[in-house]
Amino acid sequence: MPVEADPGRLRIRLATPADAEPLARLHLASYRAAYQGLLPAEALSGLRAEDRHRRWQVSLGDARRRTLIAEHADAVPALIGFAEVGPSRDDDAGTGMGELMSLHVRQSCWRAGVGRALHDRAVASLAAGGFQAATLWVLAGNWPARAFYEAMGWNHDGTAREHVVRGVQVAEIRYRAGCLDRPLSPGTDRPGS
Repeated sequence: MPVEADPGRLRIRLATPADAEPLARLHLASYRAAYQGLLPAEALSGLRAEDRHRRWQVSLGDARRRTLIAEHADAVPALIGFAEVGPSRDDDAGTGMGELMSLHVRQSCWRAGVGRALHDRAVASLAAGGFQAATLWVLAGNWPARAFYEAMGWNHDGTAREHVVRGVQVAEIRYRAGCLDRPLSPGTDRPGS
């Protein structure tokens, strides 16, 4: 049964190094669910929890990045989602460009408002960090993710790249949002009214 993003039951907080292991477990499960049918089954089954754990240990030790985690009082385990932000890693990024590096939610909590709550806090975190705009990358064929980001006010900026994921070449496209100091309006990168 999905949990709703009830403000009284959902808590979003900054991750700490102690969260590396639960983040790794959630990331692995969410990645496999989100990319089923987009990446070969053998690539997804080859993902290892140890690799994700090491990735989170490094990421949580990087002062330039912030990871927000969503916990729900009624969920077991309590960790149901995360978003990671920081300065853009793109070669063409100018000063003031941030990046929504990842946003994952436990599959049983999809379409319950958790992703939206994490997204909004992640964008607010980027704005508080002094970023005026941000980008994110998404698999070109990941239509649910693309629809979500477009509903949140992000726009495909025309940039695409080929990227190797677990030995598989995939097409990714970049989305951009501007004016992070104000709420985003769907279909535009300008602040909402």
